[in-house]
Amino acid sequence: MILLSLSRKLGHGLDDDFRRAGNRLRDILVRDFEREIALASVFVGQNDLTVASQHRAMAHAINNTLRDLELIIGWIK
Repeated sequence: MILLSLSRKLGHGLDDDFRRAGNRLRDILVRDFEREIALASVFVGQNDLTVASQHRAMAHAINNTLRDLELIIGWIK
C-alpha cells in the first residue's frame, strides 16, 4: 500500500510537470503560428506568393501540431 501511494504521488507530480511543460510549449507554438500568419500576410501584400505560401504552410503545420498536442495533453488553463 505504501508503494502504491508513493507511485500515485510521483505520477501526480509528473502530470503537473508535463502540464507546465505543455503550457510553455503551447505558448511558444502559438507565438510562432501568429508570426507565420503575419509574415504570410506581409508577403501577400508584396505580391510574393511563393514566400507567402511557405509561411502559410508553416502556420498550417504549427496549427496541426497544436491540435495534436491538445489531444495528447488535454490543455486546460
